[in-house]
Amino acid sequence: MLMKSGGAWPPVLTKAPERTPAGINLAAGTAMVIAAALVAALIPTAHTGWRFAVVAVAVGMFAALTLDQLALAGVALLGWLVVNGFLVDRLGELSWHGSPDLYRLLLLVVSGAFGLAVGEIFRQLVALRARWMAEAQKGAPAMDIDEEERHGA
Repeated sequence: MLMKSGGAWPPVLTKAPERTPAGINLAAGTAMVIAAALVAALIPTAHTGWRFAVVAVAVGMFAALTLDQLALAGVALLGWLVVNGFLVDRLGELSWHGSPDLYRLLLLVVSGAFGLAVGEIFRQLVALRARWMAEAQKGAPAMDIDEEERHGA
């Protein structure tokens, strides 16, 4: 007994989309962190939390846009170095501040993880919508039944 499966026949091999190399993504993330640090430098030094938040949002946006975990590790580390050297300390001097530095690094990692989750959810929703639209268009001719035919009149 033969049964029809729901897939298309013959199966079509699709080529996986090419990903941007990690080095290119790292360069783009570096530019985002530097731009965020320049914006954060405009915020008064008394508001250190807001200054840090600008960089954390940039790291999260980078993660959501690229979904590149390898480049995200480098961008988060670079973000922490920039925050430590230019926003916490002045003139690019790096120094260890103990647990506040660990908290800053942890917040950058959490921001990146949140960005990865948001980016993946967005891409899944876009793919789901595209499948729904394709199925709706495939079934569209069957929906062109007149009202009289539907009621059997």
